[in-house]
Amino acid sequence: FSDTAHTGSTARPTLVHIPAAAAPIALLHNLPAKSQLYLSPETAAKIFAGEITRWNDPAIAADNPGLTMPDRPVVPVVRSDGSGSTAQFTRWMISQHGPLWTDYCRRSGRAPACGATSTYPTIAGMKAQAGDLGITGYVTQGFAEGSIGYVNYSYAIGSRFPVAKVLNKAGFYTEPSPTNVSVSLLKARINTDPASPNYLTQILDDVYNDTDPRNYQLSSYSYFILPTTIRGQFNAAKGRT
Repeated sequence: FSDTAHTGSTARPTLVHIPAAAAPIALLHNLPAKSQLYLSPETAAKIFAGEITRWNDPAIAADNPGLTMPDRPVVPVVRSDGSGSTAQFTRWMISQHGPLWTDYCRRSGRAPACGATSTYPTIAGMKAQAGDLGITGYVTQGFAEGSIGYVNYSYAIGSRFPVAKVLNKAGFYTEPSPTNVSVSLLKARINTDPASPNYLTQILDDVYNDTDPRNYQLSSYSYFILPTTIRGQFNAAKGRT
């Protein structure tokens, strides 16, 4: 920590990202009898890009051959507020399903400014809720059968509702269990470019493409954002803490 701001080409950033916890994104859903849902990454992406709109869509049926899916609308539930979960989810969409995300961005009216965003662009048929608690609270209501939302896995555990198992590159459907997430994040890399706006944050391309059978693609970290200079109410003691 320093008591002065730095300027020039050798400047250190005045804010840094500190990884705080593993924060896998879970696809929480409300289907009859709390059925176990299996989704390929492409199917999941198409659901949140508004291309799959009914639960008996052939793509969902192909992922769930032993389950009779209801003929009812799919209701994607996304964050209404800016969130790290949205940022990580959209980065995954861009990395793995770029053309799909680009087309969705255009249809949402946000083109060309969607990119990896912390504020999810929405279209008709979607619901937007504030916070993981808001999404969880909506999806788990009796009136919300047919809904599916992305939340931090801890909220899904607390809700006692099922989450989708997602197909990985090894051909296995996995859920965001602590073991699977721990294995997956061994492939995370750190952005070491001080000039990058994402300096010291995770690079997850190798997580998405990991061929370990335990891999869960939507594994990621959550971060604290902390100052590196002493100013205002931020002092050296707080920095050490």
